[in-house]
Amino acid sequence: MHALSLREDRFLEVLRRLIAMTPKLQNNPSAGLVPEERLAAQVVLETLAPHIQSGFIQAESLAASGKESRPSLVLTVKGTGEGALGFVGAHFDVVPADEKGEGWERNPFALWEGPGGVLYGRGVTDCLGHVAVLTDLLAQLAERGVRPRRTLKVVLISNEESSDLPGLGLTYVAEQGRLKDLAGQPVYWLDSANFGPTLGTGGISLWELKVTGVGGHSGMPQNCVNALELGMAASLELARWFHARFPPTQDEKTWGFLSSSSLKATVVEGSNTKESKIPADVTLRGDLRLTPFYDMSEVRKAVTDFMRELDARLERDEVIPGFPRTRTAAGKRGSLEFRFQGGGMEGIACRLDSPGLQALKEAMQAVRGVAPTPFSLTGSLPLVRDLQRQGCDVQITGFGEMAYYHAPNEQARLEDFRQGFSILRELLVRL
Repeated sequence: MHALSLREDRFLEVLRRLIAMTPKLQNNPSAGLVPEERLAAQVVLETLAPHIQSGFIQAESLAASGKESRPSLVLTVKGTGEGALGFVGAHFDVVPADEKGEGWERNPFALWEGPGGVLYGRGVTDCLGHVAVLTDLLAQLAERGVRPRRTLKVVLISNEESSDLPGLGLTYVAEQGRLKDLAGQPVYWLDSANFGPTLGTGGISLWELKVTGVGGHSGMPQNCVNALELGMAASLELARWFHARFPPTQDEKTWGFLSSSSLKATVVEGSNTKESKIPADVTLRGDLRLTPFYDMSEVRKAVTDFMRELDARLERDEVIPGFPRTRTAAGKRGSLEFRFQGGGMEGIACRLDSPGLQALKEAMQAVRGVAPTPFSLTGSLPLVRDLQRQGCDVQITGFGEMAYYHAPNEQARLEDFRQGFSILRELLVRL
């Protein structure tokens, strides 16, 4: 086992093929981008085909009927002893890349290998590089006939970069009972960066605010309620209230969170395209990011109640500091309709005293020669809290550059993945 190291030619070939498919792996249904994760899954299955046929690796593709183009893969290597170990969370879909509008310096849909081992392209870090590392690890175990002590379960998932949908992703894998043998076992979530370990993540809940104003000629503002201005003012008022009501906690310092809970608008939509017309209707959307030391359901209720009361204040004609005109000269008022979309996801605070974390730190120290630098962040991961509730020792790590997550010019160093492979090998040895 100790002799295993990243086989760079295979890793790069798998990654090259995966990134070439990213135009069809982009996940943003509201923009018409629905990924076909089976394309990426097929690359993995073709690479591992001889070892699946031999029976060394058991492979299962999971998606509900009618959604076969969007599978998750469960890849299992039977261990020589008792217990199980999970490498979970690396995913096939990617966030969209707009090479013309976002400032990409090169084609994001083709792997570019630059000086110093720089690897460039959408999905290099998030998360196709992790998929390629795991594929090479499984292939090498099979080629050498080396079985780990614990049964190894690698779960590569679909639909990680969008809201939860029935019949897809890790939720569907869990519903089919394929995570049951990981209950109470070490589980390493491989969808982070900068090695870490990542000690915690945030919960997420998406929201929508529909603002109804009174449209009209911009030269007659007394007859109008500007929905755009009202929406901006309402979202800022909500953000100010939220950050005062749910401030940073001492636990966030203990777990090393890089940011506290936040609530903000990220999208504005309106049909008005004429500068001299005051818009009558605008929709704002955004997200709530919540550290795991607050209860998601309680916070959502408090936010919803605040927005309901804010609309009631408009009905009562209360003057709200900083707000624009909320009622026309003829008495028509603007209105706010707020709702959360879906159920959201919870964050996690990983156990700081767990054997899994200790093993991860030791593996990183052995491979990288320096003590690891743990941190937490309010990025969100599906089902990690549920796995923890099942007794799993959930720990989080990842390889690549955190600064390029969801950003233009996504890139990482080949050395990151060399070390990442070796860290996974060390975990197999230690556990």
